[in-house]
Amino acid sequence: MTTNEVSGTQFTEDSRVPEWTIVLAFATVYLVWGSTYLGIKVAIETIPPFYMAAGRFIIAGSILYVIARINGAAAPGRQQWAYTALTGVFLIAGGNGLVSLAETWIDSSMAALITASGPFIMTLFSWWGGVENRPTGRIWLSLAGGFAGVVLLIGSAEGGDSLDFLWGCLLVLVAVVLWTVASIYSKRSTLKIDIWLQSALQMFCGGLACLFIAYGIGEFEDFDISTVSARSWWAFVYLVMMGSLVGFTAYVFLLKHRSPSAVASHAYVNPVVAVILGWLILGETLTLWGLIGSGVILISVVEILRRR
Repeated sequence: MTTNEVSGTQFTEDSRVPEWTIVLAFATVYLVWGSTYLGIKVAIETIPPFYMAAGRFIIAGSILYVIARINGAAAPGRQQWAYTALTGVFLIAGGNGLVSLAETWIDSSMAALITASGPFIMTLFSWWGGVENRPTGRIWLSLAGGFAGVVLLIGSAEGGDSLDFLWGCLLVLVAVVLWTVASIYSKRSTLKIDIWLQSALQMFCGGLACLFIAYGIGEFEDFDISTVSARSWWAFVYLVMMGSLVGFTAYVFLLKHRSPSAVASHAYVNPVVAVILGWLILGETLTLWGLIGSGVILISVVEILRRR
């Protein structure tokens, strides 16, 4: 999961941009972001979830900060630090951190499919926050269908009556809400800041918040870095380099050259990629009713994004 704040970025349908670069960028956003749920699941096998998220985003944020400054971004002031710290805590610690914690109890594919409900919550909160108009009747119908799909997905899952499973699902929903609140706050903000610098500071501040949370919940006490498996290390490196840096770069590139509605299509492609990878690599499965619920969610997301 990277940030929705850039959804206000100006874009132009520039025919001078080679088509293959557009295709490559879409493929990157679709595949890389869809694979991050699997990457998280593998990384937290031997690395505590908030500790892992802290390392991932502090490193990625630091690298992106250097890139932003090299490309001419001015040093951030006090207001910019305060703004990015607040949104970074909600987006990174609240969004990605909670999803990482949730995946200790639920499958990566389940986390991805629940996260796909983000456009439903974004539509409602954007209306309540005065960012968008009241939803139309067709969108209300899509919202109802989407939430019904989430309930069906969770209720039909194997082990769905387990307290740990339900707790994991609830954490993902809370993560989606926190991500949405921060995104809407960002849309309403009039603060001017370079988009690369903004994302770098959000990652860095959010990563620091994850570090404090990891310490607060005792992840430091029993963690021995020598026990981290090779595949967890590879997953961690993949999340830093591909999930946080390459994926975000491709996302911003697309927003500059294609419409936001086209770029938003990742919201219903990423869960499909996550389900396939979870099945192929980790042996994760969905029941028949779970597949039906997933289909209802994705159809609703497509309809909402198309209408918006």
